[in-house]
Amino acid sequence: MIAALILSAAFVCPEDQKLRLDLKEWKAAMVAAKPGSDEQHYALAALRFQSVPGDNTPEADCADKPVLEGVDVFEANLTGQKDKLVQARFRVCKGDKANETQALRIAVVVPLADGQLCKLEGEDLSVDQRASDRPCESPGKLPRTLTLTELTQQGRKVVQTKDQSGSCDDPAGSASAVKAAFFEAQGPGLKKIFETPLYDSTTQAQGRQLVARWKLSFGPTFPKEMSVQRCVDGASQCEDPDVYVYARAGGKYVRK
Repeated sequence: MIAALILSAAFVCPEDQKLRLDLKEWKAAMVAAKPGSDEQHYALAALRFQSVPGDNTPEADCADKPVLEGVDVFEANLTGQKDKLVQARFRVCKGDKANETQALRIAVVVPLADGQLCKLEGEDLSVDQRASDRPCESPGKLPRTLTLTELTQQGRKVVQTKDQSGSCDDPAGSASAVKAAFFEAQGPGLKKIFETPLYDSTTQAQGRQLVARWKLSFGPTFPKEMSVQRCVDGASQCEDPDVYVYARAGGKYVRK
């Protein structure tokens, strides 16, 4: 009981991060809003999301009507306060090869005792990316995927993101990349504590492909160490893999 009270008292939300918002009502309003409508703008603003599309706005008329493809609300448990990971998935200019853009608006919100929500500040997990900016080999449906995993302490989770990108239409060659990053709730903020590439491929115009892969593995005890094994593909197999080990220190992961 005492431990639970101490844990509860440990989370303090600054006044400027508090939201008077019912998450179920917000989701219903977001789903019901028509593309480009005032209602859609209001719903985005209610959770203090950047407008859609954001910085990567296509210069086309279709950009004014972003289509909502879904809203996800996940039990996150980043803070131990029954927090939620909220994701709204949009697509802009669908079918327009030059302008089609995927936009994800992502936030972590913590319920407060007075019925309000606290939106974690710090790192913004939202992303805007052209649909054509994707790997040439086995691309995923979204530019960024989210996984919740225990890493730094038992019973608490961190957010792992996996980002994909690539260029497949250049006559001079193609490129594909996948990378991972980990984000931890530290107080009322979200902080990036580690990142690593997972896959990198370059294909030259002559057809020669250079591939590097990174295998990520975790130690058995908390906070878990992370081992990253880099492997450059040769003619038929991995040649002389490099292995690096990272441990948590000073609120992030550093190489041992």
